[in-house]
Amino acid sequence: MFLSIGSVVIDDIVLPDGRTRMGVLGGGATHAAMGMRVWSGRVALLAALGRDFPEADRRDLERAFDLRSPVRRGARAPRAWQLYEPDGRRTHVDRTDVDLFMAMCPRPDELPAEHAGARGARLECGAPDPLREWVARLRVAGCGPILWEPWNVFCRPENRALFGELAPLLDVVSPNLLQARRLTGLEDPRRVLAALLEAGVRLAVLRMGEAGSLVAGQGETPVAVPAVPVANIVDMTGAGNAYCGGFLVGLAETGDPGQAGRYGAVSASFALEQFGAVFSLDELRARAEQRLSRLTGRGSDGPAALG
Repeated sequence: MFLSIGSVVIDDIVLPDGRTRMGVLGGGATHAAMGMRVWSGRVALLAALGRDFPEADRRDLERAFDLRSPVRRGARAPRAWQLYEPDGRRTHVDRTDVDLFMAMCPRPDELPAEHAGARGARLECGAPDPLREWVARLRVAGCGPILWEPWNVFCRPENRALFGELAPLLDVVSPNLLQARRLTGLEDPRRVLAALLEAGVRLAVLRMGEAGSLVAGQGETPVAVPAVPVANIVDMTGAGNAYCGGFLVGLAETGDPGQAGRYGAVSASFALEQFGAVFSLDELRARAEQRLSRLTGRGSDGPAALG
């Protein structure tokens, strides 16, 4: 089983041409779990939902994942605006008070016993706490590689020293390029990636949107991962989270960070093709293998993976 821990959010999306899609099932943990689900039939999602969470969305989550929702009595489901510009820029605006949002995130003591021994865990939480507690709990539970997606609020220059303390605890860290530039103070993607590794993380995955993604472990040459061409990009929300989910499964299945990045790129391509985090499961692994085969045949010199 693969495990995604973090937030489920109801998104209200505003597209560059003014069209809107309201009440779309999203959240980093959901998109990441779906990125895992592309490759694995056994995916667990640990996230609090809220008292007003739509029942239809709950059923979708239960069909796709082993859903565990910690109780938050009286709390409403988190909501956010996702505002897109013609150049692809996205502005995320929380509609939920930050304290409530944090309270909705699962706590380490809420990890179900059934999730012990997960082959990989994607973690979305605040830092330094409860990140330290989460990593300790997952290690004791015998979980495989732990991937942390840092929040925007963490990726600031004043947190560079703290990142250096936290990085050695983790197996994989995957910020996007904007976050990583802000955190490291560097511009060139390869220098940014090197700085993440120098902080002590075992494996760094830098997601760069249309510019690509870079993957490297300690002492390794960075790998640029080609993208899966998407004929009709419907919604970019959650593609980076889906990449991270796919990456974890690829790392567990192959042990090859570059190939794991290709798994992530395939997961991201599915996320780009529709609104909402959960999509059709029909022959999903077979469709993913076809995309992976085409991607592998292109080598590593084409456009890198969307993240």
